[in-house]
Amino acid sequence: LLNAGALPNQDPINCLQIALRMGNYELMNLLLRHGANVNYFCRVNTTHFPSALQYALKDEVMLRMLMNYGYDVHRCFDCPQGNSSHSQYVTDGWTSTVIKDTMFCEVITLSWLKHLSGKVVRVMLDYVDHVNICWKLEAVLKEQELWPDINSILTNPRALKHLCRLKIRECMGRLRLRCPVFMTFLPLPNCLKDYVLYKEYDLYGQENFTGTY
Repeated sequence: LLNAGALPNQDPINCLQIALRMGNYELMNLLLRHGANVNYFCRVNTTHFPSALQYALKDEVMLRMLMNYGYDVHRCFDCPQGNSSHSQYVTDGWTSTVIKDTMFCEVITLSWLKHLSGKVVRVMLDYVDHVNICWKLEAVLKEQELWPDINSILTNPRALKHLCRLKIRECMGRLRLRCPVFMTFLPLPNCLKDYVLYKEYDLYGQENFTGTY
């Protein structure tokens, strides 16, 4: 169906969301390569960050697949509270009921998810330039084993080659990044193409399926 032109973003129930909930890497990869919107928002449990991330928090293979295909990581660090104290309207009773514009920091600091916060944020930092983390997220991250590494990245300048990669990806756009035909015409050596596409972090392509936290 996809080869015949079926559009993966038209169904009332998002096809990529179903693949994510199933944990089906092959189906996820197939949909993403045919233009599935990695930055979709679910109408239920609306969050400030694109909904796909909720299903990949415990699996680095899925998480990096989303990031490699242009997931909007900056939305996860966009917290209006900043260094101020956060409200307590989101509690450990968070369920499938409708929540309005929930921030990433409110979700990842829940009691049953905060042990994942260090690993998830460390992965995210591979896909952004300089970001600021809010008071609530920082407090939880300081309790994690990866905090020294995360803090070092947050408080030091990023590598120039990393910043160049981000700028090239921004100029190309998500649809061109996932298009193998377009990449063949890009006037860059193959090693640079692989770098732009984050091939070193393509755990699915490397058949490295040990990324479950």
